Amino acid sequence: MVNLGILTRSALLLVLFLSVPATPLVADDGADGALKEIIGQIAAEPGLKVAGEPVFMAGELLRFYRERGYAPLWRTDDHRGRAQIRTALRHFGETPDSGLCGADYHLPFFRELLSHFTIEEHVYGLPLLRWSGWYDILLTDALFHYFLHMIEGRVPSDAIQEGWDLRKEQVAVSRVIRFAFENDQLDKVLRDLQPDHEHYRALKQALERYREVAAMGGWPTIPAGEPVHPGMSDARLPLLRTRLLLSGDLEQVPAGNPENMADGDAAALRRFQRRHGLAADGVLGEGTRAALNVPVTERVRQIEINLERWRWLPKTLGRNYLLVNIADFSVALVENGETVLAMPAVVGNHYRKTPVFSAWLEYIEFAPYWYVPKTILVEDKLPLIRRNPAYIDENHYELVAWDRETLLDPAEIDWETVGSDDFPGLLRQKPGPWNALGRVKFMLPNRYAVYLHDTNERHHFWQRNRPLSSGCIRLKRPEVLARHLLEEKGWGDTDIAEAMAAGTPQRVYLERPLPVHVLYWTAWVDDNDRVNFREDIYGRDRDLLQALFAAPSGCTLHRLASAPE
Repeated sequence: MVNLGILTRSALLLVLFLSVPATPLVADDGADGALKEIIGQIAAEPGLKVAGEPVFMAGELLRFYRERGYAPLWRTDDHRGRAQIRTALRHFGETPDSGLCGADYHLPFFRELLSHFTIEEHVYGLPLLRWSGWYDILLTDALFHYFLHMIEGRVPSDAIQEGWDLRKEQVAVSRVIRFAFENDQLDKVLRDLQPDHEHYRALKQALERYREVAAMGGWPTIPAGEPVHPGMSDARLPLLRTRLLLSGDLEQVPAGNPENMADGDAAALRRFQRRHGLAADGVLGEGTRAALNVPVTERVRQIEINLERWRWLPKTLGRNYLLVNIADFSVALVENGETVLAMPAVVGNHYRKTPVFSAWLEYIEFAPYWYVPKTILVEDKLPLIRRNPAYIDENHYELVAWDRETLLDPAEIDWETVGSDDFPGLLRQKPGPWNALGRVKFMLPNRYAVYLHDTNERHHFWQRNRPLSSGCIRLKRPEVLARHLLEEKGWGDTDIAEAMAAGTPQRVYLERPLPVHVLYWTAWVDDNDRVNFREDIYGRDRDLLQALFAAPSGCTLHRLASAPE
């Protein structure tokens, strides 16, 4: 029996140097004749290493090789087989560009191996490699692991945090791999696995730029001091300019590097502030200084985390869609890849977080009732009603039976005996300026009962950070969105205003349902090719980072690929 557990890489190379043949060999009964035996050992000993390497996809390997009668997948005795090996290793070598780790695909192992041997007959400086069952299993393991990461991410989204519910189509990986090899389409299949989103590619480019800054030693730290306004002098300004140059916010240092803040300095600082969700006042204050002093390595990691989120998404978001970025407190309407409308939003608070999901916007309801959700009813409204039953009338609510039609008289109910499980009906708020939903809501049926709507609390938009709702998304300019969505139906400003001011609800269906993606981005590249960063308001970056650290990985020091290999 082949004792795989005690084989080390150096010992393996020594054995190969002593026994390499003059021509590549592939045994008839499966690579070097040991493939079936190796698979059996993997099945019998969980955690067993192959040639010193961990096996990440043991279950998939067992099923895959059993189905093919333990025949090898990879070959070095023909041009096509060698090209497939090179193709796979080339794709694995590009994974750090996506915030992944090459060791998760046994890349260092194969690079070391191929630095001593060659699989090409015309390369005479190195001995030819005898392709063995060990290599076949490791390369196939790498391929399955790569598929898994590109299809589901390094860690599955639903295993990390509650409230990330985006489903992709299931992929029969074994079938796709068979197709790729039988039709010589491996390169195309591996390219097609990559997220096909312009903003994903842009974020990869941002990762490269920020890694370059990290490799140069990072950017300087701005010391504490009094706020610096445009025109003021301060000894820290040369440091500030260097910092802004490195992040691309400042194009050039003013002549003489003066110690007073010039117009160009203030403009660069405003660009930085906008990219970080800060008040763009051009003032070096404490909040701006804290953002400037976040180490570049932390920004690299933040980009890597958000690249992972991209791999959780479906292949396409659609041609036209509505995008909610929870961490940015914003909503954008995208048409043909261009943002045609954007506005501030209010999202769920830290106790009632807005979930991540996709749904279809089907209709708009003007002058809506607000049916109080059970959680808010039990936790917020019922205690108020018990203390003061007149609260219902005073705040423009009414009590209706479960049929949503029959009105109930609150005065006939003994509220002291009403509990959370025996509330007599539904509590709803009448249409009007007092309504918690404002004058219009945008309905996208989903299991969370989350939707977009107007608000009667306009003062919340005075704040830059707005995790203030009970889960739904409140819009600053809902009438503008409604007009844009109903333009095809011939609705104009007057129609929208009249419908919003009405005293009874009116439901209007869209000509075509619109995809809505409620996402959580803390790092992204905007339409002006500027990298944006936001605070991790729900701790979801932290949760994802912990999950990535805990995931099985070939990286021993850095579980995230913070530097290219």
